[in-house]
Amino acid sequence: MTKTTTQAAAAVLSVLMTLAVVAGMNGIATRQYMAAERVAQANAGTTQVAAVQRVVIVGHRRAA
Repeated sequence: MTKTTTQAAAAVLSVLMTLAVVAGMNGIATRQYMAAERVAQANAGTTQVAAVQRVVIVGHRRAA
C-alpha cells in the first residue's frame, strides 16, 4: 500500500490527526449542547423545551 516508511508514517499520522480532530469537535459540541440545554431548561419553566444543535463541516481538498 505504501512504498516507504515515510509514507507509512504520514498515513498513520493522518489517521491519528483525523481522530483527534473528530474527538475535539465532539467535546466542543457536547459542551455547547449542555450549555444550550441548561439555558433552555432555565427559560422553560413548566414548558418542555429541547435544545437543537446543528453542525456544519466544510472540507477543502487541495491537489498536491
